[in-house]
Amino acid sequence: MKNIVFIAVLLFCFLESQEIVAQDSLSQKRKELHLGIGPASYSGDLGGSYSSSSLLFSAGLKFNKDKKFHGNVRFSLGTVTGQELDYTTTDNSGVTATPNTFFESSFFAINYEAHYNIVDKKRVKVYISQGIGLFRFTPKDESGKGLIDQPSTRPLGESYRNLTLQLPTQIGAKYYLSNDFAFGIQFGLINPITDHLDNLGIWGNKNGNDNILTTQFQLFVPVSF
Repeated sequence: MKNIVFIAVLLFCFLESQEIVAQDSLSQKRKELHLGIGPASYSGDLGGSYSSSSLLFSAGLKFNKDKKFHGNVRFSLGTVTGQELDYTTTDNSGVTATPNTFFESSFFAINYEAHYNIVDKKRVKVYISQGIGLFRFTPKDESGKGLIDQPSTRPLGESYRNLTLQLPTQIGAKYYLSNDFAFGIQFGLINPITDHLDNLGIWGNKNGNDNILTTQFQLFVPVSF
């Protein structure tokens, strides 16, 4: 009986020590890995504004997460599409031009973001962020051929690069569990600095750059490296 009590006391002390170690470890975890998935909707020259959606995947690393103002590095991967089968335009001489009426652009982006917690409670965070980074996109037609290599879909002499800057703006909220994991949702605009996400620039029917509206359902995991 004494042995059983002794073993029980040792086990209790061990579990208590592990709990203290775990709490100390959590207190040192100032970084977070995060994964996100959700719809990405395009606005540009083909189709309505943010009318069609496809999935966007993201992953990143947040620094100094316990501070009200902190940084974040994010990678994003996704695809957007647009179509307007009766789309037509004219060139400078008034002759009907033949731009593409469909596109599908896959893209990869990396950016740094500055986050500010406008609500900064222990369990609940609501934040806004502004970022800057690189955005690479590849527009293709319905046959899967690159539109950037089809000059007949644009006015003579119009060309563009498929690597550009992005200025993502976002707002989001997070809820922390007792183990320091968190779930969140984020809304934002990618703001790529290009009017050629759909391959249409001069022959497009809207002024300004194309854009992508995003919604991300996120999981945050504390890390200590």
